[in-house]
Amino acid sequence: MTSSQRILASTRSLTIDLDGTLVDTVLDLHQACNAMLAELGLPDRSVAEIGRFIGRGTNTLVRRCLTNDQTGQAPDEEAFEQGLAAYLKHYTRINGKHAKVYPGVKEGLAALQTAGYPMAVVTNKPVKFTLPLLEATGLAPYFKAVIGGDSTPNKKPAPDPIICACVEMDVSLMHNLHVGDSGNDIQAARAAGCGAVGVTYGYAEGYPIQAEDCNALVGSLAELAAMLPAHAHEEHS
Repeated sequence: MTSSQRILASTRSLTIDLDGTLVDTVLDLHQACNAMLAELGLPDRSVAEIGRFIGRGTNTLVRRCLTNDQTGQAPDEEAFEQGLAAYLKHYTRINGKHAKVYPGVKEGLAALQTAGYPMAVVTNKPVKFTLPLLEATGLAPYFKAVIGGDSTPNKKPAPDPIICACVEMDVSLMHNLHVGDSGNDIQAARAAGCGAVGVTYGYAEGYPIQAEDCNALVGSLAELAAMLPAHAHEEHS
């Protein structure tokens, strides 16, 4: 048995990223970003650009949108604050309207829940946007804890949000598996001392996860559920 197989076999809980892993939110984010840019008199961004900008939280998304592509000049603090306020206003209105749950997510979550795995969402999105999105997509009932980008002092790739989720679920970090679509998630999992699984879809900030970077690479959460022990609660450690 390889070390990765051992990690999967010893999994007793999961922390799962949101944008790009559970839910495809790029159209919501694209619309909110372009509404912000229009308000500031700046040109639109493409869906592909917004996809590359996703992953490190709202502030980074806004900063990336407002950075001049030609000069690499980041916005000054006043421009950033103005942009952030506009973005939050528009995203509050748009959140969840175009979001779609990825194939295999509900089936995978249902199978994992039935098998006795406690699960938490760990995202860099602020909690005030995360909770309504989970409700709107019907995913909220699967999770024992929801940790957002404002739940801990440091966001992913720091380990803090994963550690916080495991504390809330009262589970062992050593037997937790973190699932995400970007290197951000893999780094956070490694720093927290837990297993890491990448998905082959999502945004990944333009840098897709490679198989050698994680303990498993899966095409869906349903595929992951089939790889894990069927009854987590029977051997809980």
